[in-house]
Amino acid sequence: MRDVASAVLTILVFPGFGFLFVCALAFHWIDRRVTARFQGRVGPPWFQPFADFVKLLAKEDVLPVGAHERACALLPMVSLAAVLTAALHIPVGGYVVTSFEGDLIVVLFLLSLPALAYFLAGWLSASVFSVVGGSRALLQYFAYEVPFLMALAGPAILVGSWSVSRISGAQSGGLWTLLVQPIGFVLAFIGLIGKLKRSPFDIPKAKSEIGAGPLTEFSGRKLALWHLSLQVKTVVGIFLLVDVFLGGSGGGISLSGVTLFGVKCLLVLLALSVTGVLYARLRIDQLATMGWRVLAPLALVQLLVVVLVGG
Repeated sequence: MRDVASAVLTILVFPGFGFLFVCALAFHWIDRRVTARFQGRVGPPWFQPFADFVKLLAKEDVLPVGAHERACALLPMVSLAAVLTAALHIPVGGYVVTSFEGDLIVVLFLLSLPALAYFLAGWLSASVFSVVGGSRALLQYFAYEVPFLMALAGPAILVGSWSVSRISGAQSGGLWTLLVQPIGFVLAFIGLIGKLKRSPFDIPKAKSEIGAGPLTEFSGRKLALWHLSLQVKTVVGIFLLVDVFLGGSGGGISLSGVTLFGVKCLLVLLALSVTGVLYARLRIDQLATMGWRVLAPLALVQLLVVVLVGG
């Protein structure tokens, strides 16, 4: 009975869903504060992300005539569920809910589902802006996903395991994967920006062109779940990069290990925020060209080098 209670506590509290929810709101607030400082503004108070979430839950839920109501209600839940499930396999400060050989492949698959749900949300919401945004989201997905997958395959091949926990543990007492595969880290970082649809890859939701893109017609609880899904995905993506490339918690389960892990996550979050401020949004053709003519060849070359050196 005690084991069951411990498992439930791990899934629902730490490092499970409750911890992810708090981190999602906290990271979103830090991101907004950093962005505001770079733009000469003060930024929101610490409780603003939670207040926005509660406000959206209380607002009226409206969809235009012709939208597929059930699908539009299901898609944000599928997106959030996929991200939360992926988080269960990613160590947080040495703690992990469940781990097995090959869980990296499962994590990558689950993190790709929100992008497909995002595309379908645009096509099913009966709006011209949404359809254009969904088309951009799908084209962008094919531009960054292949380099992202190959970048994360490099550490797995080097370590000889497709488990996130084992890849993270293999770096304890040794070199971080970042020092061995710096190009892979840069490619994975760029791919994460594309997955999160952050500037300069915020092409599907370009406010100056197509409103909110695929989410233009969403409101109320559906929009709250979409925003929460994206915020949790930010946390999960940062956790994944820290575990795979930055050594995770340093190989130990302790307060110092959790603190070290948190510092690394904040540094990656700061890099995301600074990148979003410094670079303007690309056109979709520019992103596709960069993805297939620059990022994918670099990822392939690095993967070949890793295979040859590992062999």
